[in-house]
Amino acid sequence: MDFKHEAPSVRVTTLLNKLLNLQGLRVTGVRFEDDAMIVCVHRTFRLLTCPNCGHRKRGRMSRKVRRWRHMAIWGNDVWIEGEIRRLSCPKCATVVTEAVPWARHDSDFTRPFEDAVALLAQQTSKTAVAKLTGIAWVTVGSIAERVVGEKLDPVRFEDLRRIGVDEISFRRRHRYLTVVTDHDRRRVIWVAEGKSSEVLKAFFELIGPDACERIEIVTMDMSAAYRKAVREALPSAKIVFDHFHIAQLANEALNEVRRELMRKAVDEERKAEIKGTMWAILHRMDNATDKHHDVLAKLRPAQPLGRAFLLKESLLDILRRAIAKPEQALHRWTAWAARSRLKPFVRLGRTIRHHLDGVIALLEERIANGLAEGMNNKIRLLSHRAYGFHSAPPLVATIFLCCGGITLPDLQLV
Repeated sequence: MDFKHEAPSVRVTTLLNKLLNLQGLRVTGVRFEDDAMIVCVHRTFRLLTCPNCGHRKRGRMSRKVRRWRHMAIWGNDVWIEGEIRRLSCPKCATVVTEAVPWARHDSDFTRPFEDAVALLAQQTSKTAVAKLTGIAWVTVGSIAERVVGEKLDPVRFEDLRRIGVDEISFRRRHRYLTVVTDHDRRRVIWVAEGKSSEVLKAFFELIGPDACERIEIVTMDMSAAYRKAVREALPSAKIVFDHFHIAQLANEALNEVRRELMRKAVDEERKAEIKGTMWAILHRMDNATDKHHDVLAKLRPAQPLGRAFLLKESLLDILRRAIAKPEQALHRWTAWAARSRLKPFVRLGRTIRHHLDGVIALLEERIANGLAEGMNNKIRLLSHRAYGFHSAPPLVATIFLCCGGITLPDLQLV
């Protein structure tokens, strides 16, 4: 059987132009070096653009041939080889390398390649991304920083009404990040190293006085540093303390009462009885199992442990249920805690009285810091899958990439 050999209807350069689909370039040739495809290109524009201020001008200071890594084609590594020029920018008063549309400034990769790396980094660990793409582990972080710098929403500070503030530890020896979230858009909008009032003040200075005036609610834990910063920068905003932290303080007070009774128990039988109550008393009555109910049924209000359990349950009931007069209910509870003769709950009552405005705001607004806590859990996962971060900037870039609402083009691998 004879086969007719038809002449190719598309030239190689035209085919590569379609496959690359890079703005501002046209393919002039192709060659292979060490199993890599080198695509020679020529620019389709003459004006040079400053990467800092965007000023455009004619006339170059110098030029050289440079390569950029691109998406693989048919299993071959692809490098774009073309001319790059330097210009003297009159506005910046400096000599810089021109900005090109197919790659980000100071990058050895094309935009599609970096977007693909960033998309993979949103879904999996940096080690896996490095193996899939054949680049260094550190390079994945550098690409993430460049993508975040370009694609992070520049208007994310506009129309802020309700924000959440929380801190998270990212390294030993008390290395912390302050994370600010937007309750309405449900995303991280700002991250900085440290957890002092000065760190949070830097955020308020960044967004400006007009944006500060529009903020109505700030959810946080009972951090004195954060509270000071909010009071100074947002005098009209309402501070809402997080339900989780108040419940945590109540459980800690209850557990402290239990441990004190264990220390004072004189015989082993009494110690065994108290020890067996640990998990039962830390559960809510509504969530307790049948086994826990059997333990709780033995508690008596006249006994310290039974009284402490009732104090904990009544406080959480006030926090979770809609009450007509929440301030009166809290005053009654703090008075009961003061008369309980249980030192941990006496201290807890003082703490609530000292932060009464934030607790009442929680009951009135019914908004918690759960979004910020959820973001912190996701940040911990990002840190764990990267086996930790040595410094804050790579982690901050990863947080914005995965929690900052950045949307990247879909990557079609198969």
